[in-house]
Amino acid sequence: MTPASPRLPPFWLVVLVAVLGPFSFHVVIPAMPLLASEFGVEFDAAQRTLTAYLVGISAGQLIYGPLSDRFGRRPVLLAGVTLYLLATLACALARSIEALVALRLLQGATGCAGHVLSRAIIRDCYPRDRAASLMGYATMAMASCASFSPLLAALIQDSAGWRVNFYFLSGVAAFALICALRWLNETKLDRLEGQGPARLLGNYLMLLRSPAYLAYALSSAFAQAAWYGFVAGAPYVLAQLLGQPPIAYGKYILIVLAGYIAGNFLAGRFSVRWGGARMIAVGQGIAMIGVVLQLVLLVTVTLTPLILFVPMALIVFASGLFLPNTIAGALSTHPELAGSASGLSGFLQMGFSALATIVLGAALAESETPLIMLTAGTSVLSALSMLLLRADRAAPRR
Repeated sequence: MTPASPRLPPFWLVVLVAVLGPFSFHVVIPAMPLLASEFGVEFDAAQRTLTAYLVGISAGQLIYGPLSDRFGRRPVLLAGVTLYLLATLACALARSIEALVALRLLQGATGCAGHVLSRAIIRDCYPRDRAASLMGYATMAMASCASFSPLLAALIQDSAGWRVNFYFLSGVAAFALICALRWLNETKLDRLEGQGPARLLGNYLMLLRSPAYLAYALSSAFAQAAWYGFVAGAPYVLAQLLGQPPIAYGKYILIVLAGYIAGNFLAGRFSVRWGGARMIAVGQGIAMIGVVLQLVLLVTVTLTPLILFVPMALIVFASGLFLPNTIAGALSTHPELAGSASGLSGFLQMGFSALATIVLGAALAESETPLIMLTAGTSVLSALSMLLLRADRAAPRR
């Protein structure tokens, strides 16, 4: 980093604001059977609280990214965390499943500010491979926090009810807001002037016309769809097909998250040394081994919790290796538009993930097959997306 480069805010603060979005997604998962019972609805209606949250995150990132390119990271992030705090308090007071779904949409749209801007902040301060390394460490820390969120949420709801989880999240958001007001410095020093709606749309179209950007962004999006599809469908498989109690998900998901944490640690450790291209290739190769293992077990053995979770742990371990590098790659194709690039990439990730939860809500019934086929299929599409880099390299240069 040169002396003229912006200074990275305290790393723990970057992680803290980034974790709000993923943490908020996970804490509701163990409560879905309780939501269905309390509000008198079917399981798929309760599952819409997850889909709505992902839709909110997807749409919100399209807004926060370009706004931060225009006005700076600090004011946009502070506004997002404040709105998230208010939306989370409202979720705790919901009196119908329809109200909770609508408020979860709002919570997702506001809670994504830290997620999308933390990546842009890191990219503001460091070149691609170093940024990927820090993103790996940041994601590892986020995953470590999120690892215990389902179990923590299950314990809280067993003792005090599911609404207390939202009050807890409100407290975390309030703490994050106070810390950001005190220690979050601005990192977007070259703000884009005159960024009206037409110019912002033009920026997005330029990114979408870039094969390199699409390769990285789509690879990340399909990998995230595999993950979010799994966490949306696994509680149903455990509860309805295997007869496990709600707290079982909080325990077994630790296996998967441990794989993700390990992958992100290795990404942080080796991305600078090996380079992004090699980390992506190794990660995608391991993911394909996990897919083959999933499919073999599906047709050869009787389903158990470990049969469901262990192959997925290998796939997300692989994701931990390559996701920080695909995200850093997407943001590096047009560094001057890091906020917009991060927002559009996040939109694709969460949009595909929301679609995955909708498909699973309609397809899951008496078998785990739809869940396995979705996670396997999206993992394969993640690997195939990187072929777009060949189109970019083969394109004539002006």
